[in-house]
Amino acid sequence: MKEKIMPPLVLTVICAVISALLALAYNATYVDLTGVMTDEMKQGCKNIFGDGKYSILTEEKDGKKIPVTFGNDKINSIIVDPDIKACIIEITEDGYAKDGLHLLVGIDESGSVKGIEFLSIGETPGLGTKVQDEKFLSKFTGLTSEDNTAAIDNVTAATFSSKGMKNAVSECLELYSENKEAILGE
Repeated sequence: MKEKIMPPLVLTVICAVISALLALAYNATYVDLTGVMTDEMKQGCKNIFGDGKYSILTEEKDGKKIPVTFGNDKINSIIVDPDIKACIIEITEDGYAKDGLHLLVGIDESGSVKGIEFLSIGETPGLGTKVQDEKFLSKFTGLTSEDNTAAIDNVTAATFSSKGMKNAVSECLELYSENKEAILGE
């Protein structure tokens, strides 16, 4: 009897464990490119600018609506609220891990960083994840495209993650500076 029950039971347990691991990996690496605001994105926008009527800028391409990225592969979407004349740029950037930083960077009408929210982080726990600390993130608040993000001190033991953050913020500021009128609909 034991010989008949154990093999299927062991295989069932193995399948359940592998399925759980696949689900975790999918959720950790998923980036929404459909132009739909996820709950995490809505909460991130609210954390940066407060309540608003946020929507993703889209354009028609081959009969489908896709997020506007101005040809930048790192940009996933640009979120706007016409009432506050500001935008939030969703970006995925390499840190220590490929595409390890998935962020929302809020930029106000003057072109200054208002805030940064993480949608996900795939950096080394305890090291690279230190870039989420408010002490480090506050160094970006108020920066414009004319400021040098490279001058910001890296987080100790998180050099690649710090550089990824600085690159992400620079990309967002540059994109906003070059496309402000199109983003804000002016």
